[in-house]
Amino acid sequence: MSKENCESEARKKIAASIGATPEEIYFTSGRADGHLKALKAVVKASKKARPHVIITTMEDPEVLDECSRLERKDAVVTYLDPITTGRVEVAMIENELKENTELISVTAANCQTGTSEPFTGIGTMTSEKGVIFHTDAAFAFGKMPINVERSHIDLLTADASYFGGPENAGFLYVRKSTGAGEYVSETALSEETLTVMSDMAESLAAKATTFMEEIRPVRNHMCERIFAEIEDVELNGHKDHHLTNHLNIRIKNVSAAVVQKALKEEGIEAGIGTNSNILAAIGRSKAESAESVSFSLKAGTTMEDADKIVDSLKEIVTGERTVL
Repeated sequence: MSKENCESEARKKIAASIGATPEEIYFTSGRADGHLKALKAVVKASKKARPHVIITTMEDPEVLDECSRLERKDAVVTYLDPITTGRVEVAMIENELKENTELISVTAANCQTGTSEPFTGIGTMTSEKGVIFHTDAAFAFGKMPINVERSHIDLLTADASYFGGPENAGFLYVRKSTGAGEYVSETALSEETLTVMSDMAESLAAKATTFMEEIRPVRNHMCERIFAEIEDVELNGHKDHHLTNHLNIRIKNVSAAVVQKALKEEGIEAGIGTNSNILAAIGRSKAESAESVSFSLKAGTTMEDADKIVDSLKEIVTGERTVL
């Protein structure tokens, strides 16, 4: 297959996975690159003088830095803080709209807390107001169904490494009617990378609903046991609106780094919130963030696997608190 045919086939599969058309798909080097391309393209395509951009304070530092650069010359930017659950409600965004608002950018689901944002509600509102809506779906893709038409999404970024694909590869969807596509500088990816990324995107999108249904009871079981059996634990994120495979907790007076290391020795992967701008955005101090641990359950995780995680976590926490 020629490189041109390979790219064409990859665009078709990726487009089908989100309900787009192939000519609206652009290849990127990953999450941040796609997000930056989206911001720059929309601002360049805008016919408004210094267009207004609304973005949340939970975005990648690299993206927030680019917004600061845009502010100095090309755009006006509003940085929106979430409520303490990490959620940004539609009304909060609507209250910030101005006559020259061009773009709203909100992550579909948060990579730290797992909180899912009301992106369909946001998209519905922005389509009615004539404002462009971008969502960073890197952490959500494959974990929940996403359809750009049903959710009125105008731009969407995804990262192959977040759904088990190749590193330094991703895609950006740009709705043709926005006019921003002509300002996107596409990243050249190898044929092998394109094939693997698009095949995985196609497969995961088809299984997203099943994944949600199968992993939800496992995550809920794990969550219930942790809060019932370990003292002084707090949830980071929204108790109802979250990815069904993700859990982020603060364990008071226990170092998350110590927990992470001890769990890894038992073959259990966990994330930590040290120096997280996301946890800071929902009101966590540096000390509280350093006590925050997250778990992302993979497809096929069983109740027995969840019990092993909780049993190991209990033992580690008890040991650390005994030392104190």
